Amino acid sequence: MFGGFFNRMYYGNPNKPDLKYEDLKKRRFKLFFTVLQVRFWKLIQLNLLYSIFVLPTFLWIYIQTLVTAETGEPITLLFFLILLPCMLFAGPATAGVTYVIRNWARDEHAWVFSDFKDAIKMNWKESLLIMFINCVVLMFFYVAVTFYHAMAMTDLLYLFLYYFMLLIGLIYAMMQIYVFPLLVTYKLNVGQIFRNAFIFTLGRLPHTFGIFVLMVAVFIASAWYIFPMFLVGFTFPMLIGVSLANWVFDKYMNARLDEDEE
Repeated sequence: MFGGFFNRMYYGNPNKPDLKYEDLKKRRFKLFFTVLQVRFWKLIQLNLLYSIFVLPTFLWIYIQTLVTAETGEPITLLFFLILLPCMLFAGPATAGVTYVIRNWARDEHAWVFSDFKDAIKMNWKESLLIMFINCVVLMFFYVAVTFYHAMAMTDLLYLFLYYFMLLIGLIYAMMQIYVFPLLVTYKLNVGQIFRNAFIFTLGRLPHTFGIFVLMVAVFIASAWYIFPMFLVGFTFPMLIGVSLANWVFDKYMNARLDEDEE
């Protein structure tokens, strides 16, 4: 009775034909909704799997938020010292889930568990370093924003620096749309990954900002009731971001690689 339901949940919808490779660059928008429909249950499976790895990070942030709201005390260095191993734990898993979604977003095959595991094995060192950098940047960003905000009451220069830091933080956050897709797609070192992510963010700023806002909105909407976050709150926004990254890669990097091969 339920055989068809569970088959679609595990394998996807066999009645939806794959798009031809030559049509991908022209039909990215349509491909996104095709992937969303065909891979719907797999995205939920992948989201549940990824939730295991990001749960410590979100639990620690949630606990700290409650403590800060109740006591009014600022975040201390201890928070970041505990946050660091939590983020490192999620790093390789982020590479794994990005690889699987990257393949689906390109209308390529990927198994939820085996390809997730293989991508972790191939990218664990770089993903750990990326998460370490992200945690350190987050710590310095918090310190700078807190300091400039406090000093802004006495000097307009600090007010300017405060808003400047917010802008830098926004740009860095938008760069994350490209960081892990670059990691799992090309043979680049971490410095090259961040450099290209920065270039793509500024080069496609309107697109990147719009997609970033949409991703945050989807995440907040799912996190509002907690449980949906562990079903759709991670992989669905990531599918949106990776779809943009694939389009940007096709437009700038893949076209150049094809010319070099010719």
